[in-house]
Amino acid sequence: MPGLRPAADRPDDTRERIIEAAQEIFARDGFVGAKMQEIAARVGIQRPSLFYHFKNKEALFVAAHEHVFARIEPIFRESLVPDGDPFAQLDRVTRTVLAVMAEESAFARMVARTAVDRHPAALRIVRGYLQPLIDLSVDFVRRHQRRRVFRADSDPFFFTLNSWGAALIYFTARDLLAPSPAPNAAKDRERFTRSLLQMGNRALAPSERRSNTAKAPTVGRTAGRGRS
Repeated sequence: MPGLRPAADRPDDTRERIIEAAQEIFARDGFVGAKMQEIAARVGIQRPSLFYHFKNKEALFVAAHEHVFARIEPIFRESLVPDGDPFAQLDRVTRTVLAVMAEESAFARMVARTAVDRHPAALRIVRGYLQPLIDLSVDFVRRHQRRRVFRADSDPFFFTLNSWGAALIYFTARDLLAPSPAPNAAKDRERFTRSLLQMGNRALAPSERRSNTAKAPTVGRTAGRGRS
């Protein structure tokens, strides 16, 4: 096929495969419980080869999160700009971040596991990535409250916390709850996305705008790679 490079000429993807395996192990066992030997075995390499790519487990834990946050952080910065319709901006950032979370299947479980385990080093790493995004969201809400576009009685921090919490619950516990999301996971995620946007609209919009929640703008709906 045109443009397809022979296998021998392709860049080594070992580092990416290590990160993918580590995400699954960290999501299941947490930072402390994860075993470097098991991660190496999943990739099909020897344990010393793992340390060629990552000097220790903490460095691998950082890389496992950076792999996802490197995609999410620009979405926040590009979407929550001062200009534009703030409701369309919230629609875009919500849909695009949820698309990334759907593609990165272990991400929500990694974050949730760290929240449960409370290991200081793991908490510091995850908080270091999450806090700037929380701050961006809080500043965004406050800015539009000052402009009287958003309701003044909504708490910016708890609005942001509720949004993140709902997303984490969806991607970690959805399969525990009825009705089942099968057989069409994409449609199920769309229903969740619309519900999350409706809740956000009710929390932030003046009464005259709330009836428009279900008619969310289409901007951002095709963002992400669309992997189920």
